[in-house]
Amino acid sequence: MIRAILLILALIILFTVQVSFIQALPFPFDRIPLVLVVTIYLYQYETRTVVWWWLISYGLVLDVLAISYAPLEVLSYTIVSFSMILLVQHIFTNKSFYGVTATALLSLVVLSISQLGTSVLYHLSGSTQLIWRNILFTNVWAGLFACLLLLFIFPSLKKSWGHIERFVLNRI
Repeated sequence: MIRAILLILALIILFTVQVSFIQALPFPFDRIPLVLVVTIYLYQYETRTVVWWWLISYGLVLDVLAISYAPLEVLSYTIVSFSMILLVQHIFTNKSFYGVTATALLSLVVLSISQLGTSVLYHLSGSTQLIWRNILFTNVWAGLFACLLLLFIFPSLKKSWGHIERFVLNRI
């Protein structure tokens, strides 16, 4: 029960940082995919398999707040979540920096494809204008920032997660 509360608290803090702080940064720094990177790191490296739903929840938050280029973000992030699970279970099974980075980049490719797909469907129904360039440029910047984020944060996350786990989670 306590672990579930801690995971929900971590999710709320992560969403707050992503939506309130990172989204307010100037272009291109507002494209940092913190939620995606942290979810993939926890799922693949720390084997916290319950965090896959964070991506679906983030898609729901993007849809509710309408702060995304593409429509139906909950669908796009659901597809990304399932592709992340498949990538981790069948392709990048090692717990290395390169495995986590490759999973993050391929997840961003899947996200781009699913966002383009939903945008094309909305465009064909006459609802919106097709903004494929914005989606592609956003996800190219997100891929660059995901690599940089993992490059600078990966070693410190390994150390800090060990301390958090030792002092908080193992005592519960």
